[in-house]
Amino acid sequence: MSNRTHDPLSVILTCRDIKKTITFFKDKLGFELEACWPDEKAPFWGNLMLGNQSVMVGQSMPADAASQFCAGDAVAEKNFKQMADDLAKNKSGVGIGVYVAVPDVDQFHAKVVKNGVAVESPPKSQFYGIREMTLLDPDGFRFMFYTAITMESCQSCGMPLKDAKPGTMYCGYCTDAAGKLKSFEVVLEGTTTGYFMAMQKMARPEAEKAAKAHLAKMPAWAGMK
Repeated sequence: MSNRTHDPLSVILTCRDIKKTITFFKDKLGFELEACWPDEKAPFWGNLMLGNQSVMVGQSMPADAASQFCAGDAVAEKNFKQMADDLAKNKSGVGIGVYVAVPDVDQFHAKVVKNGVAVESPPKSQFYGIREMTLLDPDGFRFMFYTAITMESCQSCGMPLKDAKPGTMYCGYCTDAAGKLKSFEVVLEGTTTGYFMAMQKMARPEAEKAAKAHLAKMPAWAGMK
């Protein structure tokens, strides 16, 4: 997460058994099948929604059938055939992660476990401002369900975050007018002069050394020297 507001994002995933996938999202995870084409008995495409978030799914098909599906559109024929070839040669879901927001991730976790879903990792609060859990869908696509949480301190400098909104990671001193984290050099200078020199009354060489050691412990700058 960042200090900026995020709008819902729609994704579309190709699955090997669309009926199985739709059933999983509806019955196990609580999604609504908002639309389906041509129908639920023999679907080739479906739009599954959780709140305003959309996960669209499409049925995979052999390369020849995929190209025929778009007959008359040479570009689409080529693209769909290539995608079908690639899917046939590779495992689904590798390197893909989809984040979906839920009102209370712990309650969501309890519900899906009760429904028999194997959870890859249970809810855990992360330094980037969310509490998340992870599971795999029938095709191996990794889904992270999350709830924004209120952080107690800035993940850049450690300053207490007073009246922060859920999901906010950084304080006003560490972010610019757009809410973006400032560079390490800028934060280091501010920490050196504003805290260690002004408040701790250190000389600059000592203050800069202390500031670097302090920031290296912060999640935003872990590993920085």
